[in-house]
Amino acid sequence: MKKLKSLIVLLVVALSLTLFACSNEAEEQVSVYKISAVYDEQNHTVTAEMSLSYYNATGSVLDEVCMHLYPAFFREDARFSPVPDELLSTAYPCGKSYGGIEVSEVTLNGQKIDVVISGEDDDILVVKLGENGELYPGERVTIGVNFTLTIPQVNHRFGYNGRTVNLGNWYPVACVYEDGKFVTDTYCEYGDPFYSECANYEISLSVPSGLAVASTGETSKSEGDVCDLFELKASKVRDFAIVIGEMKMLGARVNGVDINYYYTADDNAEKTLACASDAIKTFSNLFGKYPYPTYSVVRTHFLHGGMEYPALSLISDALNDSLFTEAVIHETAHQWWYGVVGNNEVKNAWMDEGLSELSTGLFYEQNPSYGVDANKRLADALGAYIIYFDDCKANARDDSMNRSLGEYKDTFEYTYCSYVKGELMFSSLRTVIGNDDFINGLKNYYNGYKFKNAKPDDLIGCFERTSARPLKSFFDAWTEGKVKMFA
Repeated sequence: MKKLKSLIVLLVVALSLTLFACSNEAEEQVSVYKISAVYDEQNHTVTAEMSLSYYNATGSVLDEVCMHLYPAFFREDARFSPVPDELLSTAYPCGKSYGGIEVSEVTLNGQKIDVVISGEDDDILVVKLGENGELYPGERVTIGVNFTLTIPQVNHRFGYNGRTVNLGNWYPVACVYEDGKFVTDTYCEYGDPFYSECANYEISLSVPSGLAVASTGETSKSEGDVCDLFELKASKVRDFAIVIGEMKMLGARVNGVDINYYYTADDNAEKTLACASDAIKTFSNLFGKYPYPTYSVVRTHFLHGGMEYPALSLISDALNDSLFTEAVIHETAHQWWYGVVGNNEVKNAWMDEGLSELSTGLFYEQNPSYGVDANKRLADALGAYIIYFDDCKANARDDSMNRSLGEYKDTFEYTYCSYVKGELMFSSLRTVIGNDDFINGLKNYYNGYKFKNAKPDDLIGCFERTSARPLKSFFDAWTEGKVKMFA
């Protein structure tokens, strides 16, 4: 009987995939999030109703769907802090503040079900599909989630300062399903502890009149007496972020893309807009066409230098001019490496961070008017890493790159291994296989894994095919910490 049941499951899976392949192409093989939200400025809350049309692209039969609740890490009793100890005063200039997410109702195909919260830090919403509710590959289920956000006063991805609000990783988002299970990695105080699939989004957001909204995707606005309604829409993006505030906006159009720059104060606003435009143009020429109709850069409160989201980048207003410009370039490179081509940022941060740092150097090579010598910049990175390597010997630090967030000793170790050593590794690879094969490898990586999640072997394979060289041992030597000398 067990063998017969397994055979039936396999036949159903094969049939569902065949039928889908023959179905209308307008039925995209992605999940669809529809969210109606209201921002209450007085209480710093967002009340929202979300409908998720979850598409089973896992290749497995599911009996539940798991969703990340990232705002849960900002609550007072959270097990894991969202901020490193050394940055507490920067993050909380007005004193410690707490927030969080409260899920009030969950429905399955319109019927109320129990709210089940799980995870290492009560950060995973588990939607049970019922005793006979198996979801086969190619099928959909509609999950409704009503939730309320309490926004903390913190200079972070999720938080407010003055009248500006950052809403990054703010809604329940489906976990990636991999190797027979949902990936439910918890938060980390450093790095970007996120991993998600591309989906389509339709969001209605009501905010007090007079406030601007910058977001992932295209935006339309209907004005009211008390509140304005923003309709936000994006296709094939793996996150959807929003910034609300008293912001000015400058715009330009480059290569058919609307470039927007939002800021409260910036004496060099035209320069920043030009930088974002140049970055979109440069990286489109180097790697492949930017696929979204809009790209927005927002100058906002943030304890780190910047943060990437699809079609939207947050840049810290605390940076000086040169660091601000470099942050814009780096975060724009992330539109290719993380935004379009995804990877597990918890387990393999070097894939997107190292490539974005290397891409920043390529930008300066292509744009000498910015006055940055790319070779000197790389030499500075090498010098900084040699100092870090000496610190490794003195303080028993590890310089391997293939660790998960939480396995690094601190932010310092994570930064040098993922960013600095990541850039040095890709630069060394460029020297080994030659510039043409290196750039072609990146183009093939971008085109081959667009809107997908790639793993290290996928990236390595692209370089191996374009260079016709075995490179696995090269990458392993770097990521495992076996490279000790630099030429």
